[in-house]
Order: sequence, then structure tokens, then C-alpha cells
Amino acid sequence: MKLGIRVLGTVALEYDGRIDLLGSAKERLALAALALDAGRPVSLDTLIHRLWDDSPPAKARAGLHTYAARIRRRLREGTGDDLLVQRAHTYLLDVRPEQVDCHRFEQIAARARTLADGADDTAALGLLREAADLWRGEPLAGLGGLWAESVRASLSQKRLAAQLTRIEAELRRGHYAELVPDIAALLDRHPGDETLAALLMTATYGCGRQAEALHVYDTVRRQLREHLGTDPGEALTRLHRLVLNGAPARQLLPRQEPATTAPHTLPRHAELVGREEELAAIVHAAQRGDGGVIALQAISGMAGIGKTLLALHAARRLEPLFPDGQLHLDLRAHSPGRTPLCATSALGALLRMLGVPASDLPGRLDELVSLWRTLLSHRRAVIVLDDVADAEHVKPLLPGPSPSLMIVTSRRRLSGLPGVRPVLLDVLPEEDAVALFRELAGEGRTPRVREVAAIVRLCGRLPLATEIAARRLASRPSWTTGHLLHRLTHGHGRLREIRDGNQEMARAFEVSYSTLHPEERSVFRLLGLQLGTDYDAFSTAALTDLAFDHAERTLEGLLDAHLIQEPAPDRYTTHDLLGEYSRMLAASELGPAERESAQRRLIDFYVQASDAADRLIAPRRPRPQLPRRLCAYRIPAWSGAADARRWLTSECSALIAAERHCRAHGRPHEAALLAGSLAGFLLEERHSADTQGMHRAAAEHWRTVAHPEAEVYALVDQGTALSRSGQYAQALTVLGRALRTARTIGDTAVAEVLHARGVLLWNLGHLPEALADQEETLALRTRADDPWQIARSRNNLGITHLYLGDFTAARDHFHSALDMFRTAGDAHEEAHVLNNLSDLKLHIGERESARKYLQEARKLLAVSGTAAEHAMAQVNLANTMDSPRELPAMLDLYQDSLSAFQRLGDRRNASITLHGMGLALHAAARFEESTDHHSRALDLARSIGSAHEEAQALRGLGAAEHRLGRTASAADHLAAAVAVAERTGAADEAARARAALAEIRTESVIPDGNPGHRV
Repeated sequence: MKLGIRVLGTVALEYDGRIDLLGSAKERLALAALALDAGRPVSLDTLIHRLWDDSPPAKARAGLHTYAARIRRRLREGTGDDLLVQRAHTYLLDVRPEQVDCHRFEQIAARARTLADGADDTAALGLLREAADLWRGEPLAGLGGLWAESVRASLSQKRLAAQLTRIEAELRRGHYAELVPDIAALLDRHPGDETLAALLMTATYGCGRQAEALHVYDTVRRQLREHLGTDPGEALTRLHRLVLNGAPARQLLPRQEPATTAPHTLPRHAELVGREEELAAIVHAAQRGDGGVIALQAISGMAGIGKTLLALHAARRLEPLFPDGQLHLDLRAHSPGRTPLCATSALGALLRMLGVPASDLPGRLDELVSLWRTLLSHRRAVIVLDDVADAEHVKPLLPGPSPSLMIVTSRRRLSGLPGVRPVLLDVLPEEDAVALFRELAGEGRTPRVREVAAIVRLCGRLPLATEIAARRLASRPSWTTGHLLHRLTHGHGRLREIRDGNQEMARAFEVSYSTLHPEERSVFRLLGLQLGTDYDAFSTAALTDLAFDHAERTLEGLLDAHLIQEPAPDRYTTHDLLGEYSRMLAASELGPAERESAQRRLIDFYVQASDAADRLIAPRRPRPQLPRRLCAYRIPAWSGAADARRWLTSECSALIAAERHCRAHGRPHEAALLAGSLAGFLLEERHSADTQGMHRAAAEHWRTVAHPEAEVYALVDQGTALSRSGQYAQALTVLGRALRTARTIGDTAVAEVLHARGVLLWNLGHLPEALADQEETLALRTRADDPWQIARSRNNLGITHLYLGDFTAARDHFHSALDMFRTAGDAHEEAHVLNNLSDLKLHIGERESARKYLQEARKLLAVSGTAAEHAMAQVNLANTMDSPRELPAMLDLYQDSLSAFQRLGDRRNASITLHGMGLALHAAARFEESTDHHSRALDLARSIGSAHEEAQALRGLGAAEHRLGRTASAADHLAAAVAVAERTGAADEAARARAALAEIRTESVIPDGNPGHRV
């Protein structure tokens, strides 16, 4: 079915002539907002701005998704296709531009303009009538808002340009009298428009109404004097003289521009390496208009990103589409030692490029603007305006209604300009940066590609930095890439080394820095003291001692200047080299006391914010009694635990760096506070390698200041971190020390230590000892009458009884824990118990019940689960599936989880996952692959001393080897599995291994799964 979209009138969908007006004004506005960029992704933020201007409702995104869903449903019902595509933070209306009437109008009008310029008025008029028929009223009729108004104004200007083309063609054909009403009506709507006045004078004079033609001139002259204080321009004055002198009517007709050589003023430039995607975006934008008006194409980015080179290449590539010239003008906004060109000087230079003699240039800015737009109104040229300061700098230079293309480069974001299509440049992909370096330095000088890759990474993959480094190497025959790499990493700093002759990377940054406001410069310097790779307005406010709103506005100013980046909403980062420049400024322009004071404020913010986040995420977690200070800085207003966890995830690297900074700079108290606040989060996110040192230091600090309660909790955190990383012996020692101290304090501390030691002993396979610790923990918590803590103990007892083979006791403990967690409203812990119930059901052969429990757990974890928990849930789901029927899906789940555990450094769960893969492959009769996976699982289990996983892997390995006919090896591994399981008290696992060993000669080994647990 043929689909059309109307915006030239009431916004509507059209299916083979049938009109769908949609359901509401906002729905029509949403369709228009998508249709104006048909075939291109539009960000959610842009769409929200188009629908609600600068006052979106509280749930703007939800509202936008609702309108999008309605539009998608209507499109699907009308065409049978899903034409509205949602991607990451964008929507795309997947239709051709010509299916939208405004784009089709522009394409037809542009072709007509080209035909009229070539003196084919008959064909041009035919196309213009076709274009005019597309208008069914005011664009976006009935829709309010600033964006709708701006679209209406832009489309109306394009309609006026097409009407002028039609009128000029009709006048050349001698049609005078019939045009007078149309031109007069247009002049009424645009009083003072000299082009329309000239056409009306020509039409009235051509049909013998000389007095009326002179009256038109007098009226326009009076309006110009009253409203603008100026007289008519040279073109209208010339027409007035011709009418007064009674010249033949044909002399008044709009004159064709004399054929001149198209100006080509683009400077010589290097070849472009990479940037194909950005170049294609510019070319596509120009081609979509098919010769129509593209008011502005803005390329902005940080110093050295390659804006000018891309703009010049785009202009050259577009030469066939724009045969009337390629112009380049450097506006010098960031040229050291040179004054930026003002609008008057810039227009004078551009007009001279178009052949206007200097003696004929008007003296006033408004006259220059008028002449510039008049000369471009019929030309198809591409104009590169290089190094623009800001939007105000370039506004007078815009071409107005014209088939020309303007490409603007700026170090600042250009907003508030009509028709702007931004192309924001990022650093080069590594492959392109390497290619650029080798091309400039010479392939003979760059045989070691790995060293070149390291160099371009140190250059931040910034084109200018890469070019400077390459030319420096090329100019020094005795140097090698290894020598340059050594200088970049062991010299006086990368920025000082990235220089060649008179060109320095630091100088390019300095020019951008010097254009900032004083407060922006101050904040940019202080950003060099940030501790993380990225940051937000909250930490920046503390670092700079600014109010939050003030800090946020300043960051936005730095973002507009492309001195910082925004990789995610409200998260900022500084490019590698700019970060080094910022640190250089902080070191050279800030005194030691000022730097120390700024970082103290930042540390204090992190201490307070991390403590608040931890208490929101885990309000029931036992903590030592420590004095809490009032928060001196504004911290995020998290909506709940999940929101707080996201903040901790974003700030994780900075928080870890802050704790290390405190330890290294004599602030052990703040380091210990940070370690305590971060313990739970870092443990769940598997950052055990980062946490062992911080908890050891925290325990030592609390021992030094004689705070035994805080010392016990720090030792528990240290022991748990050691246990998670498989260092069980060291963990046992640390927890023993904690227990001795805890018994001098009270039951709560003792229970926490025993809880942690019970988990550790379970991991070691010392099940009876683990059971004893867990039962004592339960008794202490029962005495304290804390249902949530009792539930934790019962969950752990259930796991231990499960491994001891007492399924009834395990079930009772799990159900008791589940009821208590549900009563407490702790969905996160509820999910852990459901996971363990699923495992119990697998052990007793109830696969469907296991899957149901697991599905419940995954629903809860979808809201609050960590990466490790999601990965373990996937392993358990795979364990409930059937091999070989579902083997591909099982292996996908296992492999995805294995990658996650390897990334997190979680060797125990990686071993469990490999064991599950081995069992699935065994069931599919892929025994060789099964032995490989079980062997890898066994190596991991033995590397951390995990007896449970060792016994499982031995049993799986022996069973697979038996199927391959390796009877002796199989028997040895199965006997070892029995021995490990019996030593640990894992009765169920020992029975399975013994059964496999007894049946080794009957070839009836049936291995079973054993998913992981949450404790």
C-alpha cells in the first residue's frame, strides 16, 4: 500500500488516497517531528524538545513512547510494516524523504529552479504547479509550540522562493495582468520586500499601468524609511528609473545572472583518512535536498579533531551537485594573534569571491546581507565558513532561501540556527588513526604496527595530535617508533612531546581555553583534579565549591566549547589529552593549598554520598556505630535502591581512586569510611581484587584508633573479599582474628563473623564445620529477634543441608527464609532463595518446578540484580533445559555467563559454568568437548581450593572419559570425586560419584546438573 505523510496543511497519514488524521494534536506533532527527519534517527531529547519546547512534563519520555506506540500501530495497520523503529535513545521513521510532502515539495521546487535557470520555463512551470498542489494549508496546521512555529516559518520561506521562481518564469513568458493579484497578495503579507515590489512593478507596468507601478515604488520606499530608516536598494531604484523613462517592459524583466566562471577558493589540503561515515552524512544531507535549500551544515568539535579537513573534502566531493562554486572563508575565531572577522568584513570577502567589485560593495551591514542573499538566491554553490566563534557570529552570513549549501566549522556547539544539521566529530577509530600516522610518517618508518597503535592511543586518536607526532618522526631520520613511544611515555608529559617545529598540541588547546569565561577557565582547571574517568555535576560542585545549578551550567558551557564530552546523559568526561592539559593547568596555575582544598571537598562529598547510597541499597546491613557528619554538599536525590546502585556503578572508578588517594595522602579515616560504604557494592560487583587492600587498611586504621567494632566489620569485609577471590586460607585466618575480637564485643558482631566464616567453610567443602557456624549464627540472631537476619541464616542452612543430602531440611529452611524475606519486602534476597529452591528441585528431579522457581527469581533480579547474579541465573536456566534438543540455546546461555564471570574474575562460578557446559555436551554425545570443559572446570576449582566444584568436575570428567573408552582414567577421576565428596560431607555428590564408578562397566552413567547458589 502506498504511504504518504502530510505536513503541508493538517498533519496526516495517507494510504492510497485514504486520509488518517490521527488521534490528538500531540500525536500529529510527534508524527511531524519524525517526518521532518524521515529516514534518519532522531534522539529522544530532540523529540521531547519538539513536542514540549523547554517545558517538558515530568514523564516526558513515557509520553513520547505512548505517542510513538500509537503512530507505530497506525502505520502497521495501514501498511503492514513496522516503519517506526526504536533504537538506542532514538526513533527512526523508516520511509523515503519523498514520501513526506514537504520534502517532495523541496525536491520538485529545486528541479524547477534548475530548469528555470537553464531557460526552460515551460518545464519549470509544470513542476512548480505540481509542487504548489502539495500545499493544503498552513504547515502543521493547528499545532502550537516554538518548534512548530519555526518549521512553519522555514517552509513558508521555501514556498515563497518557489512562488518567486514561478512568477519570474511567467513574466518572462509575457503573462503580466494575471499575475498582479498574486504578487499584490504576497507583498501584503511581506511588506517592504524589495524583490516582490520589483515583480509587482514589472507586472503592473507590463500591462500598461505605469502609475500603479510608480505607486508601488512610493509605498515601499515610505515603508522602508518608516520601519528601517533606509531607502530602496539599487535594483528597485533602477526599475523605478526604467518605469519613469517609459522603457520597454522586457527591460524590467528579472535579469539572468551573466554566465561567469564559478569561483573555487578552497585551499589546498591533505588527503582525508577515515571519516567516511561523517562524510557520507554530509553528502547524504545535501543529496536529500536534490538541489533544495540546506540552510546550514554544522561541523563542530574539539581542537584538532579534523573539522576543517572534513569540511573541505565534503565541499570537493559535492562539486557536481553545486556547480556554481566552492567558496572558503576562515573567520579566525581561534587564530592566535589574529582578530576574528566581523560579519561586515566576512560578507565583503564573500561577495568579492562572487565577482562583486570592491567599489560596488554597500557600506552598511543590512545592505551587504541583502546583496549576499540576492546573489545566492539562484546559485547552487557550497560555502565553507571555517572557525566560527558562535551562532551570532554566523547568523548574518546565512544564505536565506537558496539552493546553496553552507558548511560551518566551530569549536563550539552551534544552536539557535535555522535548518542546522550538526555533524559532531569524535576521535578517529584506532585503525584509521594508525593509517593516518603511517601515511604521514611513511610505511618504511613504521613497520612495527603495534608500536604505532600505542603511539596513536597516546595521541588520544586525535587527528591533529597524530599528524604532529607522525611529522615529528618523519623529520628525524634517526628516530624509530620505539624511540618516539619511549619519549611519549617517559618524557616530560605527552603534550610537551606532541610538537613539531612551530606546531604544538598544547597551543591548540590553549587557544580554546583562552576563549572561555573566567569561571569556565577556573572549573576546567579544577577538573584536572577529578579522580575518576568521568564525573557529574554533583562531584564537580563539591570540587569547585560552586552551587549545584551553577556547576551544571558551567559544565554545559564547557560542553558547548567541546572541552569536555557527555558520553551518557548527565555524565561528563574529558578527552585524554585535554585531561592532561587540564592537569597541567591545575599544577601550574593553582597553589598547593588550593589543590588540596579542592580535593578535600571532593573526598568529603564521596564519603557522604557513598554512605547515603549504601544505606539506601542495604538499609538492614549491620554497620559499626560511627559518628556521622551532616552532608555539606548536595548529593543526588536517588529514587530508590536501583537508582543509588546506578550512581555507584557510574562513580565506581572514582570512588576506588578516592579511597586510594586518601590512603596515599594521610587521610586513613576517610579511606576507612569509604571502604566500609563500598564493601557491599564492590562485593556484589565482583571487585574483590580492588577491595582486599582497602579493607586491610581500614581494619588497621580502626585497630590503631581503638575502635574494635569497626575493626571487626572491616575484617569481615576483608575476609569475604579474600574468599570471593578464592584465597580461602588467608580468608580463614582473617575471619579467625575477627571472631576473637568480636567475642569481646557482643552477639551481633559475632553473628556477622560466623555468617561469613560459615560461607567460607562451605566453599572449602568443610560442610559439618560450616553447619556448626551457621547453626550458632541462627541461635544468636534468633535471640536478637531480627527476622531479616534469621532469614539470611536459614537460607545458608538450606544450602548446606542440600549439599549434605538432607533435602527435607533444606526445603524447610528455604521456605522459612522465603516467607521472612517476603514479609520484610526484600525482593533481592527473595530472588536468592528462589534460585536455591530451583537447585533443590533439580537435585530431586523436578525440572519443571525448578524452572518455575528460576523464572520468579529472574523477574525479581531484572529490577535489582547485579551482573554476576544475572549471569548465574542464566547458568541455572540452562541447567533446567534439555540437551541435545535445546543444546544451542544452552551453550549460548553458558558462554554468555562464562564471559561475564571471566570479566569479573569470578573463578568459582566460572568453574560451575564450565561444568554445566560439560554436562550439556555429554548429554549430546559430544564427549571429547565434554572432557575439555570438565578439565577446565577442575583446574579452576583446584586453583581456588573449592571442594564442591572439584568433586563435580571430577565426576563429570570421569563420566565423559568412560564414554570415550578411557576406562582407567575415568575410574581414577570418579574415585577421586568420591574421596573429595566424602571428605567434605557432601553425601549426595558422593553417592552420585559412587554410582557412576560402580556402573562404569555397564555404560549407564547419567550425569546430572548442579547450579550455583546465592549465600
